[in-house]
Amino acid sequence: MAGVLAEPLAAFNSDTTCAEAYEAFHHADPQIAAAVVDSENRVVGIVNRLRFLARYAQRYVPELFGRQPIVRLANTKPLIVDERMSVADLGAMITLDCPDALRECFVVTRRGRYLGIGTSEALVRSKVALLVARERQLNAALLTAQDASRTKSNFLALMSHELRTPLNAIIGFSEVLSSELFGPHLSPRYREYSADIHGAGKHLLALINDILDLSKSEAGRLEMYPEPLDLNALFRDCLRLVQERARDQKLTVSVEVPAGLPLLQADALRTKQIMLNLLSNAVKFTPAGGRIEIAAELRSDDGITVRVSDTGIGMAPGMIPIALEPFRQIASPLSRNIEGTGLGLSLVKSLIEQHGGRIAIESRPNVGTTVRLDFPPACTCAEPARCVA
Repeated sequence: MAGVLAEPLAAFNSDTTCAEAYEAFHHADPQIAAAVVDSENRVVGIVNRLRFLARYAQRYVPELFGRQPIVRLANTKPLIVDERMSVADLGAMITLDCPDALRECFVVTRRGRYLGIGTSEALVRSKVALLVARERQLNAALLTAQDASRTKSNFLALMSHELRTPLNAIIGFSEVLSSELFGPHLSPRYREYSADIHGAGKHLLALINDILDLSKSEAGRLEMYPEPLDLNALFRDCLRLVQERARDQKLTVSVEVPAGLPLLQADALRTKQIMLNLLSNAVKFTPAGGRIEIAAELRSDDGITVRVSDTGIGMAPGMIPIALEPFRQIASPLSRNIEGTGLGLSLVKSLIEQHGGRIAIESRPNVGTTVRLDFPPACTCAEPARCVA
């Protein structure tokens, strides 16, 4: 508050003469300014030492004003603030409305009575102290948030076995029931219910796998096993898993891998996971009759770039950072009825960064989206002929 800025400097009474004020300001330890107060200690003006001395030193001024009250040479409309005003509000007031108070000083009051003089130096010191305190608070909050995030990620990473084991049992037994392995059901509905349980279990397991993989990656627990990969074969394998849905939507899917492209040194499981996420998104968000293109190329720096492009609903460029955040989905009339958890792109981003690469997205509404994955040169096999797995 402004009260901490108030220096309790001696004030002049309203009947103090200019000559007496001149003598006071020539004291061995002169003060920077003095308030002028009435008999009830209410402020009626302020006298800045340097301004007063400069004016009083002018020719004839001592003779004309020496015996007159100090209010004749005082500023009778100074900046007066209550001690309870915040330093932030005071700084804004001085900057916008009363910049002269930085040079002349200002008066701080308590319940309308004089309390002390505030200076620009005291104000700056207080502002710096506030900024330092705020920085400490923000650093403490950041450390707390980081610690909470690590705790969450570590917990989910450690829960992998406990979550997957019962789900695998549900999926396995429901598959046995739906296939009538030990004999036919008395009612056909049991077969339908078993198939529903099996499908729901697989969907839930895929969701949990994505959450756990993302948490492991954030916690630094995701293990990578690089090996030479033929991207053309990898793309074909991934397409087989989404081709039925692509065929149902009458989508055209093409693959372009130049002859002689070096093998990619990467984790096979995670790279396949990346491609399946991107292809699933492309199929999911591309209307019937659209196109999806998968391509790979060798860059000039010997790194490999993989691109997945579609003619889907796209998104505004400003929405791309949101789409890359975990559990975030783009609000759009075209996508609101499409199922999803908002983990796909964030998981792709995390996995490509685990390989030392980066992701870049270009998208326009109603035009389409292109996702580019840039693997670093270290992930390129120098001699393809010797890199066969």
